[in-house]
Amino acid sequence: MGALPGRLGSLLAQDIMTRDIIVVPASVTVREAIETLREHRITGAPVINDDDHLVGIISVNDLIRSPTVDASQPDQPQPLAHGEDQTTWDLFDKATNIDENTGTVAVSDRMSTHVTSVTETAPLVEIARCMCDGHWHRVPVLDEVGTLVGIISSIDVLAAVVNAADEIDQA
Repeated sequence: MGALPGRLGSLLAQDIMTRDIIVVPASVTVREAIETLREHRITGAPVINDDDHLVGIISVNDLIRSPTVDASQPDQPQPLAHGEDQTTWDLFDKATNIDENTGTVAVSDRMSTHVTSVTETAPLVEIARCMCDGHWHRVPVLDEVGTLVGIISSIDVLAAVVNAADEIDQA
């Protein structure tokens, strides 16, 4: 695995992760998850069980897709998509309106359970590669005993690059 030069090469997950994590319990409804994400203006969050263990990730894509969509059936309705005049927050409204079950369906029925995490000491390049390989916008950070201690979003990775570039410019 290649290394990044300079300051970027020394950054670890613990240096760029968000420690104040918004989590969604697996037992809440899709409607409640949508409200949590909207309230915090985020597009996804780790999902935890009753014992506070990481069990999945819920994202706007998981929440807005119709539960009846079958990708192998081309005649099925397709997931909602952004239009020129729509924002992510508008998609949450549409998701609630097209699926009357959002108030009864549990997050555990819609979340992604295939979750790749990183450790606090994972180098930035490893994190970025993990996100690119999986097409993920967020990666949970676990400590040595498997406790959720942070999350890294694609914005966190971009901010690390910008901050490193700014440090070089100021030197």
